Amino acid sequence: MLPFDLTDTGGTGGGFGLGNPHTHLWDIDCWDERICWSCGFGGVFKSVDGGYHWETIKSKGGWYHVQLTGKEEIWLLEGFHGEAKGRLWYSKDDGKSWEEILAGQVKGFGGLICKGPVRFVLCNDFPSLMSLDHGKTWQFLHSLFGSLQVSIPGDVKQEKGFTIYALGHKQQKPYLLQSKDSGRSWKEISLPEGLPYPRSLFFSSSWMGWIGFDQGKILATSDGAESWQLYALPTQKAVTALWFDEEGRGFAAVDNGNYAKLSEALFRTEDGGKSWKLALSGAKQFNRLLGLGLKRFWAVGFVPGTPNDLVAILNLEKENLPSNP
Repeated sequence: MLPFDLTDTGGTGGGFGLGNPHTHLWDIDCWDERICWSCGFGGVFKSVDGGYHWETIKSKGGWYHVQLTGKEEIWLLEGFHGEAKGRLWYSKDDGKSWEEILAGQVKGFGGLICKGPVRFVLCNDFPSLMSLDHGKTWQFLHSLFGSLQVSIPGDVKQEKGFTIYALGHKQQKPYLLQSKDSGRSWKEISLPEGLPYPRSLFFSSSWMGWIGFDQGKILATSDGAESWQLYALPTQKAVTALWFDEEGRGFAAVDNGNYAKLSEALFRTEDGGKSWKLALSGAKQFNRLLGLGLKRFWAVGFVPGTPNDLVAILNLEKENLPSNP
């Protein structure tokens, strides 16, 4: 088994209104091996030691997504459960002050992706919003609906326009859109018939990508969505999150939130998803995976059955890092 370190963001107590429990992390983003931000129902948190210790920046709320576009430049997407309402926040001073962007225009909180000059806000069944100039100007995208996730691969080619993939569903059936011109135009990619409900999406390059589904199914492409291979995890659980490098080595998190039936939580592959090995199991549910190469990897979520969030850190270079503060 890989040497994961398990920690949390430092909540206390829980139950009967006692303490300050930190529950249910939804997202994490790291600028480098040390500066990381995470968010969830327990608040918004910052770490300067790679995720081992966390400072609370914002108190509990509907904090669903966080993205870093600079060492001290942070984007936050706040959601309001049961309402067609989201709020996009931006800080350029390391979270000391926040400005609301697109006030009153964000109708959902399905996803937030910031890469290169792109700022992408997924609004579920409402028109999504995208900026191609670092958030200065925005446009509505009416071609995305039932939108689940967007992936902008790592090989961003800004001078010619770059590839974006968007995953959604129509009446429970998955659909995939591809743009090769930075989101100006889109085409639907045909997927195999008979697939379960889609859950997760990750492209490590414009050519290599994976889609996670219910029933432990994973669809993979190595030719830019021209053809697909269907793989299966050794479980029937829904695939909640994916992360891969450009060599096809990566991780898949699965739904493990029922504390009465705890089992597998995280799997790893070294062959693009053809075969999988168990990485973590037990009282762990991961909602988001993030890697800076294979030697630095994070998974965040919660501990089923308790009011505690969860951070799993794979640090294969620990001996080379300064000691934690």
